[in-house]
Amino acid sequence: MSLFVEVESEEKNCKVIVNLDTVIEIAPLRTGGCHLFFADSAAVGGKTAMKVKDSYSMFQQFVLQTVSEEDIAKRIANLPKVEKEPYPRFISDAEVTPPAQNVPQPEQTRGRGRPPKSGMVTTADLG
Repeated sequence: MSLFVEVESEEKNCKVIVNLDTVIEIAPLRTGGCHLFFADSAAVGGKTAMKVKDSYSMFQQFVLQTVSEEDIAKRIANLPKVEKEPYPRFISDAEVTPPAQNVPQPEQTRGRGRPPKSGMVTTADLG
């Protein structure tokens, strides 16, 4: 379910309703207000900005959790240790399976779809 908020648009000079699910970034401005950034499909990684008069602190209430550098360092320290395999790895003869020789292959049946083209006779062949 989407979350909508009413904000005061700087460009339009009126109140607008914004879907916060489409907002990818909110940046505070020194002069007051914020820039709301939306994804722009016209450019790879592009953003479209909308300047609003509402304060940054109004949007902070919608943040689930503020993440600090210490939080990230703790999460990285708790990740499970993975044993890395050296590259290139030596493949022993026991791991290599020999190709099957003289093994009859099962007959393949056609599934659904267009049947194969038949040898049709055209007027050019009647010549």
